[in-house]
Amino acid sequence: MILVVGGSRWSGRALLPALEGRPLRTLVSSEYDAVRYRDQGIEAVTGDVLEGRGLDSAMRGVRTLVYLDHVMERAGDPVANELESVQNALIAARGAGVERVIFLGNVAAAEEAQARQLVAQWAAELAVRQSELAWVVLRTSMVVGGTATPFEALRRSVDRLPVVPLFRWRRTEVEPVAVSDVLEAIKIAIDDDEMAERSFDVCGADRVHVADVVRGWGTAAGRKRVYLPMPGWGDRFGEQLAWTAARLPRRQTRLALETLRERQVCVDPSRRFPLPHRPSGYHAALAEAAG
Repeated sequence: MILVVGGSRWSGRALLPALEGRPLRTLVSSEYDAVRYRDQGIEAVTGDVLEGRGLDSAMRGVRTLVYLDHVMERAGDPVANELESVQNALIAARGAGVERVIFLGNVAAAEEAQARQLVAQWAAELAVRQSELAWVVLRTSMVVGGTATPFEALRRSVDRLPVVPLFRWRRTEVEPVAVSDVLEAIKIAIDDDEMAERSFDVCGADRVHVADVVRGWGTAAGRKRVYLPMPGWGDRFGEQLAWTAARLPRRQTRLALETLRERQVCVDPSRRFPLPHRPSGYHAALAEAAG
């Protein structure tokens, strides 16, 4: 049995259909999501990782735990919340006899990172490595697609603003990765027991600046926009813009945009995830997202 913790997240909604045909269960945050998954033939348990609710029921009979549930939208300190959530899941997993855990993080997650979301994911990653379970950590660059991600905030800004501000993060280097490549890496990690105790970078084939990401979406979507370089990081402006123009949650989007301060690239080629094909470049990832 495979348990996907985070079926209510964009990553869970994308992954679960891709795992069709396997014994599956997911932990979701709402009964609405649970009913939707049950209608698809997927077992679903309603719970909350931060509160520890529903975890014992969800873990019964599970061999592999796929942890996708980052809790950046919750009130309080994001690092403390993230660490408590993953520890609750790992304690329940050990108690239920779960053998393996696959954790989805960020390639820029580090103790010295400026972005709180990245520090939180670094703390959670360390907890996974120290869990006494067989673990695999998959660290992605900017994911092109999904929701509640830095890319989604940038995409909606381009879609809805005639003048798009490009703050200091416009010079940050990233290796944008397609959702399909992330999903394939997770599926391979689930099946390959020899990957245990290893951390991999899941990044795209192209290294670009965030400004290129923004302009690339404008071109792909056929948007004629003016791109205006601005001083500073624009955290508060981006948070307000997320609410008024992009209709995204303020706190969650601000934390996501903070991650654009950090270079998100694979610095060691030996750490790249061994996909059976060359990962998609940025334009291919854009075409996938647009489709």
